Amino acid sequence: MRTMLLPRAPLFILCVGVFCGVCDTTARAQLTVLSSGDATVAWRDAQMSELAEQLSLKSLPEDVRPELAAQLRWLKAWSPGQLTDSPLWEPAESTPQPVAEPIVDPRELAGELRRRLMGPKAKPRAADTTALEELLKQHPDDIGVRQLHLHWLDQKQYRKTYPAEIAEAALKLASMLELAKPQQENYALARAYTLYQRARALAYRELPDVVEKQPIENKGKFEAELIGAYQQLKSVAGERAEFILIDVRMLRRDGRYGRALEMLVDHGRYIDKQWFLKKRRDLLRELGWTLPAKEAQAIYAAAFPEEAKAEAEGQLTSDGLD
Repeated sequence: MRTMLLPRAPLFILCVGVFCGVCDTTARAQLTVLSSGDATVAWRDAQMSELAEQLSLKSLPEDVRPELAAQLRWLKAWSPGQLTDSPLWEPAESTPQPVAEPIVDPRELAGELRRRLMGPKAKPRAADTTALEELLKQHPDDIGVRQLHLHWLDQKQYRKTYPAEIAEAALKLASMLELAKPQQENYALARAYTLYQRARALAYRELPDVVEKQPIENKGKFEAELIGAYQQLKSVAGERAEFILIDVRMLRRDGRYGRALEMLVDHGRYIDKQWFLKKRRDLLRELGWTLPAKEAQAIYAAAFPEEAKAEAEGQLTSDGLD
């Protein structure tokens, strides 16, 4: 079972009540620039020294150790002034290649409408969306129709507007795929994608700008639903590059920014470049690592100047997952 092990704040601020006997050591983990030598290199070396010292302590809680080890791993791999738009290390050889979501349409009821709505040359019209509504009414228990309905709802431009509806549609489809249980691997993969889409929709649901327009009435119930959806995904899919951004999001919610950063880099080759660069920058900021965060921000702004400008002007209030 996954538990909320740490509050949502940078690890180096969390010594009181968490690290017990190592509070003094943790408080010194964010040493500032030393008086001699290259400032950035000195800062990194000081960080690494403090982290190594903490990791050597037998009294360090075991649930904290992976977080500190992840922070140390990233700092060891980082050379000040040489950060690029690529991950700091290559994925492990055992990391499976991402697999695209399969289209499941056993009765072939949704194919033509899918091409009109979402095909490579699609130019959807109001009549097409009406046709989808009618098709769903006529065949509410058809997996292909349900999957098309979910895909239509779960487009980037709709995720902040209809997160609850997307989550509900995904839950319905996931249940149908589980009950079908055909001897086809693509059904299992389609279900994993559907569970991811549900967890992602719930994660969008709690974004500040979404909550502002759609307040969460029962926060305890919502929290249980989100964590339950994530646990269900993990039980089915484990750790896969296709779904890694929800892992990163959930680790960030727990204040485990080092582990989130490590996982982001582990799968960075397979993540959309914009999301990789933006989330790397955000995680470095959340860790309080100002110097590498500035490098990451410069790289992100150079690669995606319009998005960076919109952020700076306050036009983008919060991000999503992918």
